[in-house]
Amino acid sequence: MEITQTIYDGLNQAVLSLVPPSAVRILDVGCGTGTFGERLRTDGQRYVAGITYSPQEAELASKRLSKVYCADLTNFDFSSLGKFDCVILSHILEHMYSPTQILERLKSVMGPESVVVVALPNVVWWKQRLQFLMGKWQYQDWGILDRTHFRFFDKYSSAELLKDAGYEILQRRYDGPFPLTKPIRRLIGPSAEKLDRFASQMMPGLLATQFVYLAKVKK
Repeated sequence: MEITQTIYDGLNQAVLSLVPPSAVRILDVGCGTGTFGERLRTDGQRYVAGITYSPQEAELASKRLSKVYCADLTNFDFSSLGKFDCVILSHILEHMYSPTQILERLKSVMGPESVVVVALPNVVWWKQRLQFLMGKWQYQDWGILDRTHFRFFDKYSSAELLKDAGYEILQRRYDGPFPLTKPIRRLIGPSAEKLDRFASQMMPGLLATQFVYLAKVKK
């Protein structure tokens, strides 16, 4: 059966919140159509380069970013790109056979003050746990059990991935919606987002859909 290439076009607010305002040169690894990088460019006089495996995404992203590379990350030479203040890996490492190797090779584009922002999905989010309890592990075209995912993470293994690759975690953000019905969300308005943030920080393993980290190379 042929699997259709997913075109990623999204803006991850949790990742955006951890990008340092001082970062001028940014590399978005797994840039999708460039929507996220375009937002970064409009926030300041920034150079934002992107990398994607999809020619369709690369064509769209080239209209939004400073530079776009269409490449397979498995053997890509990051060192040829120069140095960056911030490297973004938003929901890309779970698609790699060896995410630790990717993180190690990315050190070649980072200086002493450079940082990475990494976002990984939580495979034991409460909805997924219910599926597991019912004996279901069903791959999908998107989401936590995306059929293109090779690796799966929880709160602990996601942090260990960075540490094993030689990175020091500076900040953590656990992000996900508290289980409320749409009518209740509309009723309580902005309080729903506050509840989301509080609950996902208190019970990240259960309620966070993604783990987002700000890290730097450990000295």
